[in-house]
Amino acid sequence: MNYRAIVHVISLLLIFLSLGMASAGAVSQLQHDASSCSKIFFFCAGVTLAAALLGLLFARRRRGEREYKTGVREGFAAVAFSWLLASLFGALPFYCLADMTPADAIFETASGLTTTGASVIAETLTLNNGQLLSGGLESLPHGLLYWRCMLNWFGGVGIVFFVLLILPLMNYGKGNQLYNAEVPGLKTDSEQLTPRLLSSVRLILGVYLLLTFLATAVYWLGGMEVFDALCHAFATVSTGGFSTKAKSIGHYQSAFLQWSVIFFMFISACNFSLIVKVFITRKFLFFADEEFRFFAYLTCGASVLVALFLYAHCPAGIPGLNGTIPRSTEAFLRTAFFQVTSLISTTGFATSDYMQWGVTPVLLILWCIIFPCGCGGSTSGGIKCSRLIVIFKQVHSEIKRCLFSRTLSDVRLSGNRIEQSLVHKTMAFVLLYLLVFLGVGVALTFLVQADLQTALGAALACLSNVGPGFGAVGPAGHYAWLNAPAKYLLVFTMIAGRLELYTVLVLFLPAFWKR
Repeated sequence: MNYRAIVHVISLLLIFLSLGMASAGAVSQLQHDASSCSKIFFFCAGVTLAAALLGLLFARRRRGEREYKTGVREGFAAVAFSWLLASLFGALPFYCLADMTPADAIFETASGLTTTGASVIAETLTLNNGQLLSGGLESLPHGLLYWRCMLNWFGGVGIVFFVLLILPLMNYGKGNQLYNAEVPGLKTDSEQLTPRLLSSVRLILGVYLLLTFLATAVYWLGGMEVFDALCHAFATVSTGGFSTKAKSIGHYQSAFLQWSVIFFMFISACNFSLIVKVFITRKFLFFADEEFRFFAYLTCGASVLVALFLYAHCPAGIPGLNGTIPRSTEAFLRTAFFQVTSLISTTGFATSDYMQWGVTPVLLILWCIIFPCGCGGSTSGGIKCSRLIVIFKQVHSEIKRCLFSRTLSDVRLSGNRIEQSLVHKTMAFVLLYLLVFLGVGVALTFLVQADLQTALGAALACLSNVGPGFGAVGPAGHYAWLNAPAKYLLVFTMIAGRLELYTVLVLFLPAFWKR
């Protein structure tokens, strides 16, 4: 194990994190927060930068020393420990500025970086000094609200991507292992966009920046202030879901704005390589992709079903976060599409509290769509639609073999044949996903004595990086009431879910650390 190479990667990540803290300090000054706010941000940035420089000093190559050789172990370790240390250092502003407890600060940071969007910030949050957070989310300074959304944005496309832009310049070996450990979803041989990894990363980052700019502009035109538009763009494109308003998107009554958020949530949950290919080939190849078709049909079908159930069971309108949503076809469709797209993309924005709808079939539909979630190669979490398609096709193949025993398995995704080893790995991943979901849910019932709906809802919401769950952690709920052990368990769950389980769980194998 090349520990110096791992420390080098983590140090580069901390440099980016310190720059983000410094930008939050600048925003705090521009938004006329108290003068101490920007000073605290710059102090936290300085501490993070000092730790990064010490790491670079430890990891530097000696004169005449060969370049570092990295393998799959270094890739997994670098990614997993990068997310862990980023959650620790990123929590400094919450701890120093908002006076949160370590458990709350780390939970909020990990939730931001993993683009989960689960929050402990509420009026009932107990601070270090024993007092409650008076005023809730909107009482926080602008700099801290910006930092929350920037954590979403950093974590969305993957902090490691930023490191991959630097690694080739430092001659520290190849970055393919980091790319494979970071990019979520089912990979096939055709997914490499360009022959060079660095070019692929730059193209994806370019798309990420373009979507962020477009979302900011559209939200501003839809009625948001520039600050709120930028923060919500960060949270939308990253499918993170942190908002500057306690009522999330429900704070805004504009139908245009809500449909715009629906569009950007949907497109951000699609495979970014499809968007890149539009610029490369000048062709719209989305519907040629089997996973996109499945995702689009699932989103639209679930939304229409939810809208029909709501129209039948809510004659007086839908209970919203900012008043009752009137009974009209457009409003019901908008509410249904918004909530379904928000959950299936793992963004977690809300305009209404589905726990107050009182429609059991709707809750069942929402439970089901949180498992597959978005597409591979996107910023969303969950199992991913591609894996679900492979599982369905493998099950169909096995059923067919009961009748034709000599039939060879031929599972294909968008015309590309999936190797049996990858099929088996996919099935093992889904089984492991369900086991972790149930294990965390059961553990929560003992740690906080929550009801089963709340415990399983919190476990699924954090493992799939959705944010709002069910029961006490629904859209109008929060995670502040959990005790410290439960919060740390969910921090691990969020990171494991964001890195798709294998990257984190492989570290617990004794063979991983042996020479």
